[in-house]
Amino acid sequence: MKKSTVRGFTIVELLIVVVVIAVLAAITTVAYNGIQKRARDGQRKQDIAAIQKALEMYYIDNNEYPPGSGSTSINGSWSTTADGSWANLETELKPYLSKLPADPISTPNQPLSGTTGYNYSYFADQAGTYCSTTRGQVYILNYHLENETSVQTMDACPAGNTVGPYSGNTIRRVK
Repeated sequence: MKKSTVRGFTIVELLIVVVVIAVLAAITTVAYNGIQKRARDGQRKQDIAAIQKALEMYYIDNNEYPPGSGSTSINGSWSTTADGSWANLETELKPYLSKLPADPISTPNQPLSGTTGYNYSYFADQAGTYCSTTRGQVYILNYHLENETSVQTMDACPAGNTVGPYSGNTIRRVK
């Protein structure tokens, strides 16, 4: 009679396969997270563009930007998605934008600060203290991007008037 032999994989071969699968899974996870961050940043940019458009239409009708108000997480002169004050700005912009967007991963009770906080925040200079303008002629719209960082200066203001270190500050001044 013939002796039958059973062939199988060695432990080394199995370990190599497991390691290769683990490396492929790690690469896929990292790539997927990067794609998600870029998608959320794209959504943020679209949201901010829509808000800016509504603010400009408001300005055309009222000769000033709407006031920010009610924030408990920044100060009472701001509106932010970090608390309930975003509804105040939404009310002001209702004729121009039916629903005011919020950050895709909004972080309640955490206003923008350096590298944390994913919220939109809005301020309009109602005292006329920025850039030597009159009331309601300057607004600041803050948002935080996940893949980009920048510090922007206020448009047409003297050097040193920085607003940040947030990424994505939009500062508008009527000239």
